Amino acid sequence: MNMKSLMEEDIKSQGKIIANLINKYVVNYCVLLDVPLLIKKIVFVASGSSYNASVFGKYFVENISQIEASAEYASEFSISNLTNYDPETLYIFISQSGNSSDVVKSFEKVKEKGAKTLCITNNSSSKLYNECEFKFLLEAGAEKAIAATKTFSATVMMLWLIAVKIAQNKHLDVTLEVKNIYKVESEINSTLNDIANLDVVAKLLSKQKDFSLVGYSYNYPLAREAALKIKELNYINTSSYPLGEFVHGHFALLNKSKVFLAFVTGEVTPLEKELLQKVISTYKPKTILITDEYEDYNSDILLKFPKATSKISTILSSIITLQLLALEIAQKLKRNIDKPKGLLKVVENKE
Repeated sequence: MNMKSLMEEDIKSQGKIIANLINKYVVNYCVLLDVPLLIKKIVFVASGSSYNASVFGKYFVENISQIEASAEYASEFSISNLTNYDPETLYIFISQSGNSSDVVKSFEKVKEKGAKTLCITNNSSSKLYNECEFKFLLEAGAEKAIAATKTFSATVMMLWLIAVKIAQNKHLDVTLEVKNIYKVESEINSTLNDIANLDVVAKLLSKQKDFSLVGYSYNYPLAREAALKIKELNYINTSSYPLGEFVHGHFALLNKSKVFLAFVTGEVTPLEKELLQKVISTYKPKTILITDEYEDYNSDILLKFPKATSKISTILSSIITLQLLALEIAQKLKRNIDKPKGLLKVVENKE
């Protein structure tokens, strides 16, 4: 990369930030967090990148903690009727600033019901941090660039830690989840230094007016966050879908846009392969796979990062890759990377 920015500095600091969270909360492979003991359901409430992180949280608690979960947009949740209140439901509010107006309004609605509340934030002086019953700081340092990077990855890491802690409280076997947890920092740093075809893909995408990104399972929130980051920094009309949903009509977009991105990481299921091949063979778009695999599935370009030893490390390495891609496109388009036009962080009015 030929241009320095605050965003680039934030991206490159993520390995250390994640390592600090792991070293603080994981001792001898046991997660030490204060979370409620009786939880039947978790509702995540957030906006923007924090909402995308909450989709990861939903998958984490469903698959690791084996608890029902949902992810809600704060703006919609804040105007909904909370009629089916359950005292064993935990509401998790996610906001980098801890003062995001729609998240705060949602929290106040839940607090009035006396429900269990937990927040994840990067601001210890915020309303959420001061008033939530359970609270966790990201300790990521000030994020000076407007588009969230290090707070996003730190949030995903914290959500994974929460899910593992709940599973351990339930005496579930999480050996495979935590087995290689202490390798995460080095694997993130490997990704920062070794992404194949980043310049090639960024050059191609910088010339597009619109394109779609898809992912299956854990790769879906990656597609969401990549679409958001590219949109925020570059003003390109990106859209994101679960891979299975994309083939239900949405892939007609490929009649117009001939570029298509898919996140393909970890263990690829037969259904995932089938759906991917269906999209590629039907429309024959210029296909880019963001992947840690060598198989190309008849794609045109592999945006490849090093293979990691755990699911959470693969996710975090994928996050680094999508952030660097969005940044590289912005550099080629000569965008104002740290202060994208019209982009502001929405916080509560303090007057």
